[in-house]
Amino acid sequence: MTEDFVAKHLGPDVDAERTILYEDPDLHFCILGHVYKGAKISAPHDHGPSWAIYGQATGETEMTDWRLVEKPTDGKPGRVAKVRTYKMTPGMAHLYGEGDLHSPRREAETRLIRIEGIDLTKVKRDKYEPSTP
Repeated sequence: MTEDFVAKHLGPDVDAERTILYEDPDLHFCILGHVYKGAKISAPHDHGPSWAIYGQATGETEMTDWRLVEKPTDGKPGRVAKVRTYKMTPGMAHLYGEGDLHSPRREAETRLIRIEGIDLTKVKRDKYEPSTP
C-alpha cells in the first residue's frame, strides 16, 4: 500500500467501518477499506466458502488463530481451541484460506485493507466459541 492509497481510502476523513473499494464483476472478489475507531474484539470466525487477505495500514491488530474442535450443529456455535496469537502492524499482510478460523482484537484505532474472494455480506457464516480447557 502506498501512502497516497492509504490517504485516499483510509485517511483521517474516512470513518466507515467497511467500504467496498472495488468488486470484480467477473471474479467477484472485493477490495475493502476498514476503519475501526476504537477498541474492537471479534469472535472466532471463518469466511465461509471464501478466503480473505488482511493488510494492516495503521494501528495494530492482535490476531488469534483457532483450530476446529467441534463443528456447529443445529444452530449451536462450533467450538474452537486457540493455536497462536500474533500482532499485525503496518505493512504486514496475512492470508486466511477457506475454513481458516481466526479472531482479531484491536485496542485502539486501526485501518486496514481486506481482500475477500467474494462479498462476505452475502454469505451465511457459522458461529464459533472458544472451548474451555
